[in-house]
Amino acid sequence: MSVENPLIDMSYILDISGGDPMYMYEITGIFLDTMLSGLPKLKELIEDGSDFEKIHKQAHYLKSSAGIIKVRNNYDNLIKIDTLSQMKADLEEITTLFNSIETNFNEALPALIEIKEKNKPA
Repeated sequence: MSVENPLIDMSYILDISGGDPMYMYEITGIFLDTMLSGLPKLKELIEDGSDFEKIHKQAHYLKSSAGIIKVRNNYDNLIKIDTLSQMKADLEEITTLFNSIETNFNEALPALIEIKEKNKPA
């Protein structure tokens, strides 16, 4: 199975799944659920800006999923948010990084849903 999209890198998941559609369906679904619930939470924490520890924990949590299905620079940007929030530094940069993550994810969302649906069991 080939999944080609310049915004989405599914190579890791393709390697470990061997292209198994059921596995692809399940992992893509978990990824979507995690990001659709986790990104708004991270946004809220960043906008509040008062608790770097909570920002760190949320970014760290999302980083795990973002490392499996990579959407443009989201994984690297989550690493940067994780690091900056641990240092309790540069909320403006954290906000800029988050805005990029959110834009990339929203742009990739229709293709991710399509990938999930193409692998849905009959």
